[in-house]
Amino acid sequence: STFTLTGFLIPTIIDTLEAKGYHYEDIYPEDVIYRGYGGVDCVEAGGPPAGAGCGGYVVGETVKLLKELNAFDECDVILFDVLGDVVCGGFAAPLNYADYCVIVTD
Repeated sequence: STFTLTGFLIPTIIDTLEAKGYHYEDIYPEDVIYRGYGGVDCVEAGGPPAGAGCGGYVVGETVKLLKELNAFDECDVILFDVLGDVVCGGFAAPLNYADYCVIVTD
């Protein structure tokens, strides 16, 4: 969660997309990107209800929207925090847009 950086729960990208009828052109960076502690920009992808849907789909939609907003061009480092117990290959979607990747596990 981005709560520890922002101090509040931010709207998820998937909820924002749903509220805007999946019209990407109606979404602006300030709708989904929130400034957190130390100037870190935060985005919360969200996900499907537990036991239903595909989390990888949500990651894909998040990456697609952030590309539309040119958000990747504004950052030096982009971190994706994903659940470690998920078997869906869709969580690897952001790797398609990376020059390189470092995987950190605990």
